[in-house]
Amino acid sequence: MFCSNCGARNDDDARFCERCGVDLSGMPRPAAATPTEAPRPMPPSPSGVPPTVYPPARPRAWWYPIGVWFILSAFFLFVDVVPDARVDWSYWPIGIIGIFMVGFPLLRLLEEASVRRP
Repeated sequence: MFCSNCGARNDDDARFCERCGVDLSGMPRPAAATPTEAPRPMPPSPSGVPPTVYPPARPRAWWYPIGVWFILSAFFLFVDVVPDARVDWSYWPIGIIGIFMVGFPLLRLLEEASVRRP
């Protein structure tokens, strides 16, 4: 039995509510439990469209980051050689730093784009 004042659950033979102390003797006693109807299964959707199933993500090629690295290396070597048409080995650290400053963020963006693509 439930209290009409506070909604607390009480024993069926209780005279007073255990929570708020309201007199339960004037409340109607619960009837015998009636069997409840089993829930019906949901009918199929009227549109007949099956749920969307996405294909599994394909693995990324292992050579992809290496290819990006070589392309960037070639670009920075070209930038280093073109101005005076000779290779000056003292400029190589600038090219390597450029690869790190541009290459890794670019590689990260390309990786995120390839992961988002279905």
